[in-house]
Amino acid sequence: MEITTGDFISSIFISIMNNIVFMLSLLLVVLIAACFLGRYVVLTKKLIFSSLGILALTILGTVIVNVFFGESFNTELYMLTNSLLTLSMFVYSFFFYFFAYKERRFLRAVESTICFYILTVYISTFCQVAVVYFAGGTDVIVEDVFFKKLGYGALWVTISAASLLITLALFVIVYFGFYRKKKYMRISIPYRIIFAIWTTLFVIFPLVPAAVPEDQATLAEKYQIISIFFGIFIVLLGLAIPVTVVVASAERALNEKNKSQETYISAQLEYIGQYKKKQVETQRFRHDIKNNLMLTQMMLDEGHTDEAREHVKDMLGNVSSLSPKYVTGDEMLDLIVSMKADKMDELGISFALDGVADGGLNIKPMDMCSIFANALDNAIEAASSCEAPHISLNIKRTDKFFVIKITNSASKKIDAEKLLSSSGYTSKKDKDHHGFGLMNVRRAVEVHNGILKADSQADSFTLSIMLPRQA
Repeated sequence: MEITTGDFISSIFISIMNNIVFMLSLLLVVLIAACFLGRYVVLTKKLIFSSLGILALTILGTVIVNVFFGESFNTELYMLTNSLLTLSMFVYSFFFYFFAYKERRFLRAVESTICFYILTVYISTFCQVAVVYFAGGTDVIVEDVFFKKLGYGALWVTISAASLLITLALFVIVYFGFYRKKKYMRISIPYRIIFAIWTTLFVIFPLVPAAVPEDQATLAEKYQIISIFFGIFIVLLGLAIPVTVVVASAERALNEKNKSQETYISAQLEYIGQYKKKQVETQRFRHDIKNNLMLTQMMLDEGHTDEAREHVKDMLGNVSSLSPKYVTGDEMLDLIVSMKADKMDELGISFALDGVADGGLNIKPMDMCSIFANALDNAIEAASSCEAPHISLNIKRTDKFFVIKITNSASKKIDAEKLLSSSGYTSKKDKDHHGFGLMNVRRAVEVHNGILKADSQADSFTLSIMLPRQA
């Protein structure tokens, strides 16, 4: 069967659209991994440009197809060549994901490649069945699309355009709605399994009618079964499972945000309480200062120098008690440190503060809570299990950064690199509800173009937070 000039042009146009779909799908899986699975991956320019490797494979495949086919068309040879090209794309996707992630690269690459396969197959299958259905769904149309004009023609242009629009819409929603806004809604393991089963079933179900022997069902009857599936079950399953997963994940993300807000509000209430207490003490001191000074003057006039000196010493002690116990140079950090220091006192953990952030850290109060409240909570929890628990907070400044180090006693050495790069890693038994404090710290630090480092020794753990200084 000869291909007309119009068909050749449509095949090129289809190839370009499919190429864009593959590139968007590659990046979409990365965005989903970051926003919904908690993977540590950053969408860099280098990563975006590397997705263009799919274009090179497409050009190579187009050259091969034209060399083999020429002016004639062989369906079997076309399908074999197309299958090899598709396989090479998935091999490329594996290496793309292998270098995209910063931890557990092989496992993440396998995981993402499977997701990439399911995503592309699901969208293409849905678009193929939907377009053929709206075109009439007859035996003639099915045979024309999947046998006589496989990969070119008006219907295949429509199928590819629909795949591109759906993939582009998903990419835009995830990128601008979640990734750019730093909205992360981690999906828990049970819901991931449910979602994976749901997606797999949607890929497999359309293939079941096609496997029925021709003597038991005609092509039209097979397609009718597929149409019923996509017309009824996609509405039920398509709404029930994804909505359940998204709602549950959103609720969890909201709970984490509420926890941060509660910490912020607690710090503000603590500040108000301390402020009122200091005001009362200051008023008392101002009320008594005149009498105390008159008494000191009398002691000096009567020659009781030692008594006067002791009395002045007592007054200086009272003045010191009115000053803040912990001064970091940042008002919000003062509140957080004071609040956590009280908790350390209750648990018998010694605490030391050294250094001042002159001019303040100049970051949002909520981000301050996300960083330092979580970091100090982790330090308190780790130190409380030691025989001689202690925590220290050291603040230094360089030409460009404030460097805040939080060091706590520890009972054992842990994998610090894994702790920072992994999503939800924790040494605690309750892994579903722990391990995300440091993840929140890392994300909040990165929002302010900071750097987070960790160092673990047999008896101590140090978290280093580097935040840019304001010019």
